[in-house]
Amino acid sequence: MKSLRSALRLGACSVLASSVLLSSLALAAAKQEQKAATRPDLPPLPIEETGAIRSLPKNMPESWMYVDEAAFFSMFGGKVIVLDVMEERPAKRIKAIADKNLLGNFKAAQKRDEFYIMESFHARGSRGPREDVLAIYDKTTFKILKEIVWKDATRLTALPERYSMGLSKDERFLYVANFSPAASFSVVDLDKREVVDVIGTPGCVLTYPTGERSVTSLCSNGGLLTTVLDKNGKKSAQHRIKPFFDTDKTPIFERPAIIDGMAYFPGFAGKMHTIDLRGDVAKFVETWDLITPEERKTNWRPGGLGLNDKDEQGLMYMIAHENGADGTQTHGGSHVWVIDVKNKKRLRKLALPGWGISIAVTRGKEPKLVVTNGDLNLDIIDPKDGKLIQTISDFGNVTPLLVHKAY
Repeated sequence: MKSLRSALRLGACSVLASSVLLSSLALAAAKQEQKAATRPDLPPLPIEETGAIRSLPKNMPESWMYVDEAAFFSMFGGKVIVLDVMEERPAKRIKAIADKNLLGNFKAAQKRDEFYIMESFHARGSRGPREDVLAIYDKTTFKILKEIVWKDATRLTALPERYSMGLSKDERFLYVANFSPAASFSVVDLDKREVVDVIGTPGCVLTYPTGERSVTSLCSNGGLLTTVLDKNGKKSAQHRIKPFFDTDKTPIFERPAIIDGMAYFPGFAGKMHTIDLRGDVAKFVETWDLITPEERKTNWRPGGLGLNDKDEQGLMYMIAHENGADGTQTHGGSHVWVIDVKNKKRLRKLALPGWGISIAVTRGKEPKLVVTNGDLNLDIIDPKDGKLIQTISDFGNVTPLLVHKAY
C-alpha cells in the first residue's frame, strides 16, 4: 500500500511538472508571436464596414444573366441568381440572389425595374395547406415590393418555362399560367398590384403574349387559343385556331423562340412551325424543314429542356443531337444550330465542348452562348466559332435548368 501511495505521488508530480512546462512554453510562444506581429510603423487597420447594402444598376450589363436554379432534387431552396457570365474571377460573378420555392416560376420585365417570382408554400414545410404567392421584386435592390396571394386558382407547377408567365406589350399586365388541373391564367394589373381576372383556357396552357393585350395558349388538340383582353385586363373574347400539328404523330416543343412577334415552335422530328403573334389573334403561317435529307438518315433532331433562345439580331439558337428517337427530345444534344428563321436557313452548326441540355444567349451585338452542360455547370461559348470561353461552376448551382437575359 505504501509503495502504491508513493507511485501515485510521483505520477501526480510528473503531471504537474508537465503542465507547468507546457504552460511556460505556450506563454513564451505567445509573447514571441505578439512581438513578431507588432509593427508600430504601420497604421491601424480601418474599421470594417458591416451591414452594407449595394444596389444593382437599372440598366444591367449585357453579360449579366438571371440563372433559374430550380433545386430540382429537393424542390426547396431554389434561387434566381444574377450572374456575370463573362467575369473571370469567381468571387465577382454573383451580383444578387433571390429565393424561390417549389419550382417557382420566374419572369423579368424590360421596361419596369421589376421581376416576378410565382411560388408555393406548405404550412408545415413539405405538407399541410398550400399557398401560392406572387412576389414582385425591385430588380435593383431585390426587395419585395408586393406579395399577392392566389385565391381563385392554383399556379402551374412544372420545370422552368419561359412562358409560364408573360407580360403585355406595355408591361401593365402580367399573365400567370394556372393548372389545378383545370387550365387557366390569372391577369395581374401591375399598376394596381392586384389580380383583375382569372380566365379559363380549357385544354390549353401557357401564356404567349400576343398583340397589344392578348394571350395565346397551346392546346392539347394541336391548335391554339387566343384570349383577347379589354383595357382593364378582363376577358373580351376568345378565339380558337385550328390544329397545325398532330399531337400523336408530329408532336412539338411547347417552348418557342419569339422573334419580332413571330413564334417559332420546333417539332420533335425537326419541323419548324411559324405562328404570327403580332395581331390581336394568333395566326398559323407555315411549317418548314430544319433538317436536310442527309441529316434525316442519321436522325438529327432538336432536344433539351430550355432548348432554344434568340439574340438581339433576330437569330435563333437551338440544341440538337444525332441518332434521335422517341423520347430523346428531352435529352439535350451535342451541337447548337444557329438559324436565320426569317430566311429559313441554318447558318452554322456548332459542336459543343460537352453535352448541352439548355441554352441561353446574352444581349448585345456580340452575343455569347450560355449552355447548361451535362455536369450542370455553365459553358460560355462564342457562337462565331464555337470556342469555349470558360466554364462556370460553384456559384450555388445544383440544377440551373434555365437562364434568362437580364435587362
